[in-house]
Amino acid sequence: MKKQVIFGFALLCLTMSHAYAQDLMIAVDNANPPFMYNDGGKAAGLYPEMLTAVFSKMGVPGKVSAYPWKRVLKMGKDGDAGIGGIYKNPDRLKIFDYSDPIFSERLVLFINKDKAFEYSGINDLSGKKVGILLGWSYGTNFDEAKKQKAFTAEEGKSDEANFKKLSQGWLDCVVAIELAGQKLIAQKSLQDKITMAETPVAINDTYLVFAKTLDKKSFLTQFNTALAGMKDDGSYDGIIKGVISN
Repeated sequence: MKKQVIFGFALLCLTMSHAYAQDLMIAVDNANPPFMYNDGGKAAGLYPEMLTAVFSKMGVPGKVSAYPWKRVLKMGKDGDAGIGGIYKNPDRLKIFDYSDPIFSERLVLFINKDKAFEYSGINDLSGKKVGILLGWSYGTNFDEAKKQKAFTAEEGKSDEANFKKLSQGWLDCVVAIELAGQKLIAQKSLQDKITMAETPVAINDTYLVFAKTLDKKSFLTQFNTALAGMKDDGSYDGIIKGVISN
């Protein structure tokens, strides 16, 4: 009987441990380099590296996997995974509990030089064909203008696909993260075809979130403490420099 009790307790602990590990499945976008993307079947980029490092500092298991963004959002809403690298907006605040910001992304407008125009705000997009990423939020002002059809939004599966359309004149402009867009322009030698507006479309913080139904507030508090510790000891900046310089 004693052996059975011990075995039963061990099995219970193993089951609880497995369930806890499963709870820490994190989903990220598979097509947003250098921040998060699929590399040979594995999640790569700044956010997977950052999240994995924070989990390691916390001493808890956590697996980061990359999927199409639309699927990532569904997984998050259904409580099947947390989401890394997501923006904050009013609708999402009703669904998710948020960590402290893990990074701040500067969203800018990339413009076809043959269709050049001055950009100082959302109103300047009136009548334009604007390339954006499928399922993405670009901040309250942009999202509301899109909803009101102030411009024609054309959703692509990746920045690379959008920039190809832009370089060929199928789009007037593309909204992308500044760093990601600049890397694409350099890699594809598009300097003669695409220019970047100086005024940002938005500057958005990114977060780790879990569906409120999972009740992860305590975990997120621990995550915030570990993240703050990494910022203090310099390892946070080290991860950013390592990813950006590649």
